[in-house]
Amino acid sequence: MSNNNDVYANFLYEFNNFNYSNIIFLCIGTTKLIGDSYGPIIGEILKNNIKHPKVTVIGNIKENVNANNIEYKINYIRNKFKNPYIISIDSALSNKFLLGKVYLVNNTLNVGKALDKGLIKVGNLSIKGIVGINQKDAIKNFEVLKKVKREMIYDLSKTTSNFILKSIKSLNL
Repeated sequence: MSNNNDVYANFLYEFNNFNYSNIIFLCIGTTKLIGDSYGPIIGEILKNNIKHPKVTVIGNIKENVNANNIEYKINYIRNKFKNPYIISIDSALSNKFLLGKVYLVNNTLNVGKALDKGLIKVGNLSIKGIVGINQKDAIKNFEVLKKVKREMIYDLSKTTSNFILKSIKSLNL
């Protein structure tokens, strides 16, 4: 059985072992829709608590990363950072058994998939907070995102942010 410090260190294993220049937290979503505010809330918490030159947070409550500006933000990252390790964070919809769970996926995140936007895939690692049940229809999924309980979003955001902050601390950058 491993201890908690191993869990936090393993979360950022690739960054530590593959010569990435920076860690970028790309916090995707909009505060205009409660079910889509998971990313911006996490971005706000991380921005207020991480003060390290190798860690950058893009997307928060004041400056959302969404369908309207995702390509611009990705181009900004490509132009500013030589070899960044990008961690994409976003709300997601799934089945009722996964509701309220947070998933780490060692792969890209498909931005806007639940609303049939499927704009772009981004990230070396993805964090998905399951905030509602996927209805397999963009209009119905939009309605689901409008009805997510604020407390659930705050709880998921706080739990995820604490995990990330402990992981960053374990890196000893």
